[in-house]
Amino acid sequence: MKQGRSAEEVYEAFCAGEQGAFDELMREFQQGLIFFLLGYVHSPETAEDLAEDTFVELLLHKGRFRGQSSFKTYLFSVARHKAIDHLRREKRRPAVALDDVAERSDDAMGPEELYLAGEQSAQIAQAITAIPPEYQEVLRLLYLERLRYDEIALLMRKNKKQIDNLAYRARQALKNSLGREAIFLEEP
Repeated sequence: MKQGRSAEEVYEAFCAGEQGAFDELMREFQQGLIFFLLGYVHSPETAEDLAEDTFVELLLHKGRFRGQSSFKTYLFSVARHKAIDHLRREKRRPAVALDDVAERSDDAMGPEELYLAGEQSAQIAQAITAIPPEYQEVLRLLYLERLRYDEIALLMRKNKKQIDNLAYRARQALKNSLGREAIFLEEP
């Protein structure tokens, strides 16, 4: 965020009518929101449309965010509801496609390492689709969106202890699905 303001402060400025505050929120959250939505809808075009719908929701319902969670949690919750509504209309079931759990720089890797990383990513993506959707969601929120347990609890409408248990079971299910010890699944 520019000038070191928090997302909550930028949202308040947007609600107060500051020119550019809405654009600042979009720049900060749009790509992460699209990636988050891809885990539900599996179509980049649909994910972009749903992200736009989420921002339109902010425009139409200024002041709905009450500060009971972080702004990011609120925004992702709105997006999640948009995705679920879309899936209900399309009668599809959500699943996760994970390109790469470990953050690596492609420039620093040689061809063999890139190939192996791609193979590992494909195995992980396949293993994730084999675990229950609720497990997929908690892993996506923990590792890809880097949300805290309390933020995930608000988003998934569970308490923090339930999220802790769900995350543990999700990691175990993914390890079993992979058929080997997955070292990247340490506590975030």
